[in-house]
Amino acid sequence: AYFSCKLNPAERNYDIGNRELLAVKLALDEWRHWLEGARQPFLVWTDHKNLEYIRTAKRLNPRQARWALFFDRFNFTLSYRPGSKNIKPDALSRQYQQDCRSTEVPGTTTIVPPVLVLGANRWALERRVKSAVSGTVPIPDGCPPNCLFVPSSLRPAVLKWGHSSRLACHPEMTRTAFLVAQRFWWPTMSSDIRAFVSSCPVCASAKVPRTPAAGLLQPLPIPSRPWSHIAMDFITGLPRSRGNTVILTIVDRFSKLVHAVPLQKLPSAKQLAEIVARHVFRLHGLPENITSDRGPQFVAAFWREFCKLLGITVSLSSGFHPQTNGQVERFNQDLETTLRAMCSKNPPTWSS
Repeated sequence: AYFSCKLNPAERNYDIGNRELLAVKLALDEWRHWLEGARQPFLVWTDHKNLEYIRTAKRLNPRQARWALFFDRFNFTLSYRPGSKNIKPDALSRQYQQDCRSTEVPGTTTIVPPVLVLGANRWALERRVKSAVSGTVPIPDGCPPNCLFVPSSLRPAVLKWGHSSRLACHPEMTRTAFLVAQRFWWPTMSSDIRAFVSSCPVCASAKVPRTPAAGLLQPLPIPSRPWSHIAMDFITGLPRSRGNTVILTIVDRFSKLVHAVPLQKLPSAKQLAEIVARHVFRLHGLPENITSDRGPQFVAAFWREFCKLLGITVSLSSGFHPQTNGQVERFNQDLETTLRAMCSKNPPTWSS
């Protein structure tokens, strides 16, 4: 197995000891599904000798202390191995030089067996691209190393190879781009792949569209006065507190004022009408619009007729799209977080 990653700007400022320790931490995290909980101890080779003493150090900085807690989950031993003997990781950690010429030393042992090296794939398309650009076509800046620049005359063939060949089997855009980018490059490759895949007749006839067509998004109207437009929702699944297990939240979309009403259970449409009349209509008057989800109370015929008699329009959120009623959904998140934090030691006291 092989693992590598790029250091972020903060990690580049680490000293050499912390960077070597970071490499061990990242490797253990990458392969933790194999290493964590292993009965037999395993060995970690490093060419930084000071890491052998990290587990016996008496003073650690905060970062090293956090990493030490992570290391305690694994049964391993750090062992020093000089870079001259740690050949494979040392070679992989060197920066690749495109202009250097490899020299073969007699008697050397390669990492990959010679049979596999000789049997590497050499696509006929690669030979066509190489012959097309050899000494006649200028290669633009930005071409990645180990990739062939494809002239415009061969780009349709490359796109067909990366998408329609038997090797590719008509993948989607991301997979097609991955296959092509492994060997080839040209400046407009992304847009060309997108256009080629989206216009492929085989994909259009053989594949089932998975993404539903997006409708025309319409923002909610902006209220002009307090309590003219309100939004409602329920918080359920709460531990019983003074007989209450549900909270009805009612948000004024203009002033953001909220009424949170504890309830024993989810109310029926008739009970909901009584609660809203007592906690909202009595204090703030009749609203023009009520926004809610598609709960059974809000789609019931009684609730619709009740709002119609009072001259209130009912707006229901889109199915499986709670963002429509995002204002009250966001308040519910904050309220649940606050109750969870304040009542963590005694959850049944949330309604006190």
